[in-house]
Amino acid sequence: MQAAQVARDLDELTRNLWWSWSNDAVDLFERLSREIPPARRGNLLRAPRQLFDSLKPRAFGVLASDPAYRKLHARVLKAMRQASRKTSRVRGLSWKHPAAYFSMEFGLHESLPIYSGGLGILAGDHAKAASDEGVPVVGVGMLYRKGYFRQELDGAGKMKVLYPALDFEKTPACPVTNRSGRELRIPVELPDGTCLVRVWRLVVGQVEIYLLDTDFPENSRRHRTITHRLYGGDRENRIRQEIVLGIGGVRLLKALGIEPGVWHLNEGHVAFLALERLHDVRMSLKLSVSAALEAIAGDTVFTTHTPVPEGNEEFDVALVREYVAPFCAAAGISPDEFLDLGVDHTRDDPMFSMTVLALQLSRFRNGVSKLHGEVARRMWSFLWPGFRDEEAPVDSVTNGVHMTAWVAPQIEELLNRHVGSNWTRHLADEAYWRGVRRIPDKELWRVKRELKVELVDFVRRVEDRRLARLGHSQAARTKVVSNLLDPNALTIGWARRFALYKRAALFFKDAKRAARILNSTKRPVQIVFAGKPHPEDPDGKKVFEQVARLARRREFRGKVVLLENYDTEVCRYLVRGVDVWLNNPRRPLEASGTSGQKVPINGGLNLSILDGWWCEGYTPQTGWTFGKTKDYDKPELQDAEDVAALYRAIEREVLPLYYTRNKSGLPKKWISMLKGSMAALTPQFSSNRMVREYAERFYLPAFENGKRLRARGGALAKELVEWQESVATSLSLVHLRGGLVRSNGTLVIEAFLGGLDPKHLRCWGENGDEYPVKIARELTSGLYVIEIGRGASKKSRLLRLFPSHPGLVHPHELGVTIDLVAD
Repeated sequence: MQAAQVARDLDELTRNLWWSWSNDAVDLFERLSREIPPARRGNLLRAPRQLFDSLKPRAFGVLASDPAYRKLHARVLKAMRQASRKTSRVRGLSWKHPAAYFSMEFGLHESLPIYSGGLGILAGDHAKAASDEGVPVVGVGMLYRKGYFRQELDGAGKMKVLYPALDFEKTPACPVTNRSGRELRIPVELPDGTCLVRVWRLVVGQVEIYLLDTDFPENSRRHRTITHRLYGGDRENRIRQEIVLGIGGVRLLKALGIEPGVWHLNEGHVAFLALERLHDVRMSLKLSVSAALEAIAGDTVFTTHTPVPEGNEEFDVALVREYVAPFCAAAGISPDEFLDLGVDHTRDDPMFSMTVLALQLSRFRNGVSKLHGEVARRMWSFLWPGFRDEEAPVDSVTNGVHMTAWVAPQIEELLNRHVGSNWTRHLADEAYWRGVRRIPDKELWRVKRELKVELVDFVRRVEDRRLARLGHSQAARTKVVSNLLDPNALTIGWARRFALYKRAALFFKDAKRAARILNSTKRPVQIVFAGKPHPEDPDGKKVFEQVARLARRREFRGKVVLLENYDTEVCRYLVRGVDVWLNNPRRPLEASGTSGQKVPINGGLNLSILDGWWCEGYTPQTGWTFGKTKDYDKPELQDAEDVAALYRAIEREVLPLYYTRNKSGLPKKWISMLKGSMAALTPQFSSNRMVREYAERFYLPAFENGKRLRARGGALAKELVEWQESVATSLSLVHLRGGLVRSNGTLVIEAFLGGLDPKHLRCWGENGDEYPVKIARELTSGLYVIEIGRGASKKSRLLRLFPSHPGLVHPHELGVTIDLVAD
């Protein structure tokens, strides 16, 4: 192997984020770092691309002459190229027509800080799992010059917000060029002129993610700032971001010749893409506005992530009108008609809701856990007024996490030896994962203790750097840091966004009782906190600084730690090292809460409110729950009851199990629960399972539905629109003439249907059951005798007839019903 070949291979490897879930690649980077003097090495392992760029030419010759390095190099490069070879393992889907996954943020690695929290981490894990599973996906997002923000904690416990600039050339992203070799530019029209968009390409195994960037000299100063900060700036900058991503993203894919078969909207921020798609469909198929809207909705998947109002983007109607006007003109739709698709008319002060727009312009919709699906149906059921909340056409796909990216190397080694070296190929196989019972208790406990020591060491290093930044002497720092955390104490982790509903400080509601739990000499407990409130969220910032003050109090000092600048690196140490992951949101406001899903594979347990994913994951064998599964009118009562239940769970269930040891010093029952949690939860909450579910339940049906709607010049789309128009005209003419219950239980009704075609009628009862509808005979024009299935009148007094076309994805899509009461 020649030095030049080593350099070319490493250039290829460090530009493919596949390395972010390969422990072999991390080992290789550690070997590379030895070629850099310690004084210049810094924290380059956090940024492999910068590590590569820092190597001197002679280093490649040294590496090429090292037999051990050559062996590792060959293994890693072979694995990377094999994992990156384009293959589709979902029959019916292909890379020729991938699913276009639009997201405002992608959390792939700390070296690319363009994510804020769970939404972005979910998007990153989605891309990684799509690569693993051979699900054709292309990502579209934004490359932010200043990212979300860097968080620092000052000496008084106050949060500082910093926005260091990111040098894109030092990231794995590469600029996208056109056929002539010049950097690609995508124009997007804004009220103050045309903004040009530069494009960067990320490789994530098989998946490619294209990131949009406006910060370069060809743009005006105001346009350059559009992509400076994730979720940053005033309302006008926010709508500019969403216009640039939605409109610019669709134009980008056209410029690259990529023809998506499915469009996946990861939250409503990206819903403006429908405007550009409307223009394209109208131009290509010559459809009416209504038929074109039906065509684009038919292959669109929309994932809503939050039941919290602040998480559902809204804009002033006048502001939206100003920004969408040129795109409406190009698409041939009036601004009023487009605005009507997104305005929430249920409010006294109507706002343009991006979530409403996304729900109206998609036919495949989902929440991110089963409970969140129920909550989302209840929240948005007003869009389908004829049906009960639970009948709204919103499904759910429970989030998962990319286990291979989050598992500790030591745990991976245990799995390789005792479960199987190909365990990553069986991430969704529940029977296979029962093999974790074969891991010897002694080995699992040893590894778990090693991971906790690594966490403690990491916490001390982070705190030491913080104190050094604040000017503390080495002696003072050593005194503080050496007393931080005890590797032998039960360690609880709490890390997520500091949004108010997540209740970060709940554990301290009764400070005296919290202190007794933490300071027990026989059963000590310690808690590590981390997380970021949004810079413009004063309530979240207040809670963050409250926890900072609590950590400084004498009774909590050394037992409670708040880490600054929560990112994927901090998260890895936490989910690998803690014994228990604490989750205490105000139910039912946690849509999913994926952070706790990373813990079981690393030998940790969850202690959580029954909210989000834990409603599906909890059993007495996998962890603990606390609090009541009911809705509270008074938040203060909910907090009081929940914290009392939390203290009881820790004192009566968690601590006795952890501190009861056998003669060998092993907590046998605790270890048994660790294995039960790992075996049951890893396959159930893997993002590989999640992505396969999206592919089979959403992508493939959406792809087929889109083809049906566009076939023969959009014939089905036209037919659906004509049918919907006939239903709208006929409904006011429909009237019923009573009912008669026959002896066999069939309900017979005379109905005048106006222009409604009786073959499109379906019937549901108040209990949610569907009953067959049969047209017995036509009495006169439009007047029919209708028979409603056997037993309908006995099981349900209130029956609802509703029009539903075979071309609809969901039978309730039209949202209208005709109520009738059985005698």
